[in-house]
This record gives sequence, C-alpha cells and structure tokens, in this order.
Amino acid sequence: MASADANTSFHGIAARLDRIPISGFHKKVMWLLAGLTFCDSVDMGVGGPIGMVLQDQGFMTLEQFAFFNSITMVGYLIGGLLAGAISDGIGRRKAVLVCGSLFTVFCFVAAASPDANFLTGCRFFMGVGLGAAFPAGYSALTEFTPPQKRGKYQSYVGLIANCGTLFASVMNLIILPIAGWREVFVFCGVLGAVVMVLCFFYLIESPRWLALMGRNEEAGKIVSNLENKIASKGVALPPVPAEEIERREHAENVTQLPWKFLFTKKMITRTLTAMFLCFVMNVLVYTVISWTPTILKANGFDTGLSTLMTVVMQLGIPVGVGLLTFYVEKVNRKTILIVTFVLIAILGPIWSMLPTDQPALVMFFGFLVCVCTFTNSVTTSAIYLSEPFPTACRIRGAGVANAFGRLGGIFSPMWIAFFVASPMGTLGAYVINSALAIFMAIWLAIFGVETRGRTLEDITKGLLDK
Repeated sequence: MASADANTSFHGIAARLDRIPISGFHKKVMWLLAGLTFCDSVDMGVGGPIGMVLQDQGFMTLEQFAFFNSITMVGYLIGGLLAGAISDGIGRRKAVLVCGSLFTVFCFVAAASPDANFLTGCRFFMGVGLGAAFPAGYSALTEFTPPQKRGKYQSYVGLIANCGTLFASVMNLIILPIAGWREVFVFCGVLGAVVMVLCFFYLIESPRWLALMGRNEEAGKIVSNLENKIASKGVALPPVPAEEIERREHAENVTQLPWKFLFTKKMITRTLTAMFLCFVMNVLVYTVISWTPTILKANGFDTGLSTLMTVVMQLGIPVGVGLLTFYVEKVNRKTILIVTFVLIAILGPIWSMLPTDQPALVMFFGFLVCVCTFTNSVTTSAIYLSEPFPTACRIRGAGVANAFGRLGGIFSPMWIAFFVASPMGTLGAYVINSALAIFMAIWLAIFGVETRGRTLEDITKGLLDK
C-alpha cells in the first residue's frame, strides 16, 4: 500500500482517478463541459444563416460575409493560442468561466450592432472566448475519466455539443425568420449565461492540474471526497499499490514544460498531427455548417428551402455521433478517422454535382456527408486531439492545434466564395476538401499514435526523458 505522500503526489492522484468507476460525478462534469461545447456548436451553426439573412436585407455583402466568417476564425485562432496559457496558469475551471463569459457578454453586445463592421468586431471577441474555452472544455474531461471509458464519455460530450448544430438549425428555421437575427444572438447569450452559472456552482478543478501545480493537498481532498462517495454506495475501491505509482513515476517525469517542448524532436510529429487534423477538420466542418445554405442558394434553391434542407441534412450529425458512442472503445481511433476521411473525400464531390431537381437525393447525400464529417470531427476534437500530449502541456498542445486549425476556417471561406462564384461552382470547393481529407488519412496512417484504452501517462511514456 502506498504512503500518504505517494497517494497525493501527481502520479498517486492520477492512479487514484483512473481506478474510480464512472459515477454521478463524471456525468456531472461531462454535462457541464458539454454545455460549453454546445454553445460553441450553436455559435457556429447560426453564423451561416444569419449571414444569408443579412445579405438578403442589404446589411452585408457576400464579400463582407466572407470576412465576417473569417474574422470569427481569427478570434478562434487567438483564443486557441491563449487557451493553454490561461488553463495552465489559472486552472481548468477558471479558464472555462473566464472564456465562456467573454463569449456570453459579446453575444448580447452583437444583438445591438448598428452596422456590419460593428457586428463583425463582436464576432471576433465571441470567437476569442469560444476559441479558448473549446480546447479547455474538451481537454479537461480527459483528466477526470478512467482510460477504459475516456473515449466513450468524450464522445458523449461530442454528441451533446453537436446537437447544438442541429439546435441552431432549428433556431434558424423558426426564431431567425420570425423574430430576427438580433434575437438569435440574445438567445445565444442567455444560453451561455445559463451554462456559466451552472459551471460556477458545480464545476470543480482538475485534481491532475492541482497536483501538477504543487497543490497536492487540495487535489487529495477532491479525490478522497470522490472515493468516499463511491464507497458510500457499497463499491469497494482497492488501495493503489505503491508499485503502480512507482511505475507511473518512471514512465513520466512531471515537470513544467515550455512552449518549445511541443516542437522538440520527440513531440514534433504528435504536434503536427494534431495541427493538421484540426486544420482539415475545420475546413470540412465549416464548409458543411457555415456554407451549406449559401451553396444551396447558389445552386438555385430559395432561402427558405435552403434552410429547411440544411436542417434535414444536419440530422446526420446526431446520428453519426450517436452511433460513434457505441463503437468508439471497440475500434481504434486512427481507424475511425482514416475511414471517415476517405468517405468524406468520395461523398463530398458527389453531393456537389447532384441535380437541383432532385432535392430528396441532395438531402440524402448531404445527410451522409454530415454523418461522416461529424463522426470525424468528434473523434478528432473531443477524443483523440489532447490524448497524445503530457498533462503539463495537454491544453497548450490542444490549444496550439486548435489555433492552427482555425486557419482553415479563416482561409476556406475565401476559396469557397471564389469557387461558388466561378464556372466550376461548388464542385471546386469539394475537390479541395477531398484532397485535404486524403492527405490527412495518409499522414495519420504513418504518423498517428493510437490511444484507445491506454492511460494518459502510458500514452506519453518516454516523451519527457532526456
């Protein structure tokens, strides 16, 4: 049996957390962090249809809409770069509260925008808030859940989060035409405020982070409280053997890590893999979410039908992510990602070439594209992205990757707008997407690290050795 000091060391805390079975505590943390990522998906989902309405009203031109989308991604990029520094500096809980509150405040400010330029500025700050909160939320959950259930519960967060996209589509179908775009932003602000209040009262700090920062007594109290709650339900938790803690200590040397560690020889392929995954994911996701209504309208469908068809196609999001929860711990992460990349590369161009007199066929193939795109997106952002990084730089690594990924959201609107207005049409945009998906599948097959069923410390074994 390990000593009291060993049990409150970083590796002792990690070992104790990893042996705690899934309980109401894990589910509470999951729902709180899922609420944050739900807001992110809602925000992404309202941007495209609002932009289309603003163009119809003469409030914004197509070129301004492209900049409106791009500046949001710039905010996400800056937020992603700040995410690691904020989360590592003040903690996972405070980072979620500060960044989520920034988004919430500017939702209300955006609702009062007098012109397109002011609204675009508000979208920038909303992007900064969510850009920092997004990796903090997803990555924080990995530090609570046991390795055998980590992927499943991360996928639950992804499922709840991506229901936000469908929820946004329903908002766009009902609230947007009836009340107006300003009311949509107010609704997003209210949603964000509710999530922040719940997180303030019920979200606790990550014991792994506390132990990493030398606050071992606080971490020990949190874990002991969890253990006591499990014991009170008649579940006996065996003590962590001293040998297990020693094994973890030999596997990973806990230390504060500089930014440059992400680009050292041992880490560079993991960091680049995460960065490329986020870039491709953002291009694929934002093509589907932000541009589908505009693409359908450019192909000849009116605004109302475009919005309705988008809602039907996006039913594929909860279907794809819901199915993922059943097999995520049975199929390797790399296999899921590679297969979905290949399917996206095939289905996207087919969807873009379908005749406009076959709306049912357009919606069916669009549904399949959404299934594959968001199965891939959740596996990337909610499950796989942060797992290969050591605890000392986990959110920093995920933040850098997310920041780089936002470049895809910044630049893709420009080439999508170019192709939509060109003789090649939407096919050109989807050919680019297919090339990116095939590249990513090949890169991942060569350089990707498999993480399914492994402890976070085992995944990073040897990375900190000198």
